Amino acid sequence: MHRWSQLMSLAFATAGFVLSVLPRTGNEPDFFPLTRLRRFPVFWAGLVFLLYITLQGLNPAWRYVHNIDHWWLEPVAHLIWLPSGMQTPFTQSSPWSALVVFGSLWLLVCSIWTGLTRRRSYRALFTLLVANAFLLALLGMLEQLTYAKRIFWSYLPSNSSFIASFIYRNHAGPYLNLMVALAAGLAFWHHERSQLRPGKTGPSVILAFLTAFVATMVIFSYSRGSIAVLLAFSLVVAGALTVRRFSTQTGRSNHRVDRLVLALAFGGALSICVITLQAEKVWQRFSLISNEVTGSTSIRSLTRQASGDMFRDRWLLGWGAGCFRYGFPLYAQNYPSISRQENGRPIFWEHAHDDLLEFPIEYGVVGLLPLAVIIGYIAWRLVRHRFWRNGVAFSLVLVCSLIVGHSWVDFVFQNPAVLLTWSVLLIAAVRWVELDQGTPARFRSAENNVVVMGSRER
Repeated sequence: MHRWSQLMSLAFATAGFVLSVLPRTGNEPDFFPLTRLRRFPVFWAGLVFLLYITLQGLNPAWRYVHNIDHWWLEPVAHLIWLPSGMQTPFTQSSPWSALVVFGSLWLLVCSIWTGLTRRRSYRALFTLLVANAFLLALLGMLEQLTYAKRIFWSYLPSNSSFIASFIYRNHAGPYLNLMVALAAGLAFWHHERSQLRPGKTGPSVILAFLTAFVATMVIFSYSRGSIAVLLAFSLVVAGALTVRRFSTQTGRSNHRVDRLVLALAFGGALSICVITLQAEKVWQRFSLISNEVTGSTSIRSLTRQASGDMFRDRWLLGWGAGCFRYGFPLYAQNYPSISRQENGRPIFWEHAHDDLLEFPIEYGVVGLLPLAVIIGYIAWRLVRHRFWRNGVAFSLVLVCSLIVGHSWVDFVFQNPAVLLTWSVLLIAAVRWVELDQGTPARFRSAENNVVVMGSRER
């Protein structure tokens, strides 16, 4: 969430992009990265989106001015027929800071698509991400068990409700949910492969344990939206596995043993973690829902109304990337409940707590068109390859969709860690289902314990 970390992310993304487009030895199409990159629609749509943000930064309609006690906006002469933004501090939020984040995202996604051409590479990437999530979850658990007041027991964050290295629990929850889905998908994939190898269970049991461990930390993030996403994901996956179980017939006893081991590993780890930590805090968080004021007078509802007013005034071209926090006070003042505290002090809203509304406010309908092209392309590739038949791809697409729903009530995608990971896993799901296409059928048809590997597994 800090600029220095975002600049580091941009530097790493740039280095990764350079490495991914370097020529390689071989005659197959995958060994010509630039050719592959030119045929990648996300590359061009993302480039258009970055140019749009640049135009907003170069064509400010307002200038941020401040003194010792106050700040305000002054109008600036600009080209009204072009996208415009605000001239605001880079260290706080501005089109240029947004360009850093989305530039990192664009470079990273292109690097993944161009640089990783083997299923083995994606398997290694997925494994590293799950291992990293386990370490973060372990760190979060140790912080809670020791009642830590600082991140890493040394850094004092601005928010006391931190989890692991995340300053805000509602950002830790979505990230960990992504990792739960990834670990669960990998566990299922390895479990399916092990069925043709009697006596070998593979790493599926370990991955099932990691799934439960990380899921437990989602619960103890006390983020109601994240817990709801985890619950919805678990129910859908359980339903899908039930349907799959009764629609396929297996004649090997070790299949049932593997399923029993997976269930015991998942349930046992979850039970141990729940008993270890104070589960009543989770129920306290959900009990607050009944005490909150609902309807049109609720804080979130009024904030959404004020945000809607802001969007309608500049719905076509938007207010400018990263500029919501500066323009919103003009509309919040019409709703005293969200603009002033009881002591009369102003309330400053950095985000709308609704990404599905904040993004249109900042970028406008025109600015969202490149993003719509990207999402449409990814959806088309996934449906074309019937992603629901692949355990890893199904898990990733499901959790990514649920997190979009979570962003309707919180500013999930304002955290670069969540935004970048969500995007990478979605694009990786496309490549995984393509590279893994047809492999399960070959495994099922293998005889005499001989596993026939596809040509894509290099």
